[in-house]
Amino acid sequence: MRSIKWKLIAMYLGLVLIVMIVSGTYILLSLRNIEINKSRQQLEIYAEKIVEQVIDAGDADSFQEDLQATVTNAMGIQGNVLNAEGETIASTTSPKAPFTQYTDQAVIAGMNGTATFSSGKKSTDSFGLLKEWMSYALPVTDENGNVEYIVYTRLDASDMQSSLNETTKIIIVAVSIALFLAAIMGYVFAQTLTGPILALTRGAKNMAEGKLNQSLKVRSNDEIGQLTSSFNYMAAELRKTMSEISKEKNRMEIILHNMSDGVISFAKDGELMLANTAAEEMLKVDKMDMDFSHFIRAFDISTGVYLDMGDELSKAVTFPVDKQFIHATFSPHYNPKKEMEGVVVVLQDVTEQKKLDDMRKEFVANVSHELRTPLTTVKSYTETLMEGALDDRETAMEFLSIIDSESDRMAFLVRDLLQLSRFDNKQVRLNITEIEMNEFLMTTVRQSKIHAEAKHQELTFEPCDHPVIIYGDRDRVGQVVNNIVTNAIKYSLEQAKIRIFITEDEKYYKISVKDTGMGITREDLPRIFERFYRVDKARSRAMGGTGLGLAIAKEIMESHKGRLTAESEYGKGTTMTMWFPKERPELEYEHEFKTGGPTE
Repeated sequence: MRSIKWKLIAMYLGLVLIVMIVSGTYILLSLRNIEINKSRQQLEIYAEKIVEQVIDAGDADSFQEDLQATVTNAMGIQGNVLNAEGETIASTTSPKAPFTQYTDQAVIAGMNGTATFSSGKKSTDSFGLLKEWMSYALPVTDENGNVEYIVYTRLDASDMQSSLNETTKIIIVAVSIALFLAAIMGYVFAQTLTGPILALTRGAKNMAEGKLNQSLKVRSNDEIGQLTSSFNYMAAELRKTMSEISKEKNRMEIILHNMSDGVISFAKDGELMLANTAAEEMLKVDKMDMDFSHFIRAFDISTGVYLDMGDELSKAVTFPVDKQFIHATFSPHYNPKKEMEGVVVVLQDVTEQKKLDDMRKEFVANVSHELRTPLTTVKSYTETLMEGALDDRETAMEFLSIIDSESDRMAFLVRDLLQLSRFDNKQVRLNITEIEMNEFLMTTVRQSKIHAEAKHQELTFEPCDHPVIIYGDRDRVGQVVNNIVTNAIKYSLEQAKIRIFITEDEKYYKISVKDTGMGITREDLPRIFERFYRVDKARSRAMGGTGLGLAIAKEIMESHKGRLTAESEYGKGTTMTMWFPKERPELEYEHEFKTGGPTE
């Protein structure tokens, strides 16, 4: 049945079969209705004759004799007289009592005073044979309208059924002959169409397999010939269109997969259409295979984003993926009928931008806080002096001393901020010289020992067994070392041990300052080089400092092409390590000077 030829034959045969069945059924039903109406008339006439000749002409004792004398024109009709209770009191089927009792639907209706005709009732005759009967019950009423007798007639329907069966056989034979002739004609008709259609089918199959360079022979000028000509034209246009689509597709794939932004496209039913490599990398998935609803749920995107965006041009949402922040812009696209076809999602990694924004907010808040405290103190003491405390010299001197201290604190803060600003704007110029670190660190230890001894701490330096020459700005390097050593003394308890030593690898000299102080928690350790970040804010402010020392030290080390690292275990101490490159670093402004670039 896969061939159109056999489908046409089957449809043709089916049509003929339906017509013959409908017409045959109509004929059979019409004949049956005619026979039933004819039998009904005979039963009604016979019942009326019984009423006239039997019931109206005599009494109940002579009903049987009078009924036997009653004659009907139809063969096989039985007559019966029943009393009001439905008991047979006279019958043509038996010369004397007991008579056959009847309980079919017509008798029951007659007992209720309704003349009723019934067909298709099966029961046995006087010889015990099962037959199909048509029956008629006619109630006879008295002057008051009460049912007195019921005339019940019935007719054997076997002859009618036999006649209908013969007619059915004739119709079946006629249908068979018609189907045979229709099959022959259908085969001939279908054969004239299958040849050109098969050729078109093979051509379409070849085209689906990518064989677009083909042309079918036109054998006629009829509709099939016109279809073949249209197929050849379609193949030529398709070759041209596919070539253009292929070029555009390659161009789009190259653009999409080389974009730094992620791109995902969903159809209007939520099905994923495409996703480039950048999108999969940003979402941390090996392969993007989510529909729209799964995508929304998987990344817990705001429920305000939905597939049918209506007239909204776009909607932007920022959501986290692991430790990254992704900014997603949802934009619908439409077909020429202005019906929405789907949604395009453009993803951008805004992690660094968000971190910088958070740091900027935190930096502004910290600067404001650091300045507000000394300014509040200065203002409070100034107002106190102006209100009369100036007359008390001892109190005035104490207040002025505090004001001077707070002013110095603000000056130090502003100095450190300016220094960080210069590093940020690449305005720092280093005076690079050779520094022998054994001697340099010995001097630093001697200068800091008095502070360590004041807290009963042990500050030691273990010099290297050979000269350690680094290239750096002596003042800047000293600033870093002093800051780290001072922090070790400041944040270590009494009796603590602070050890300074030098190690090296192939590329770096590593100067470490190890203390047995309070240590730093694992959560705080990655943030100690952030500006204004303090592990213990209350204690750090009480000990002085602006909270910018390690941030400046880190900038100085990076400007020397080195780095500053920290290792710590809470409650056991901290080790700060300064990494200085063994080779003289080429600084950015030195490179610009050599190449004739900007020097500012």
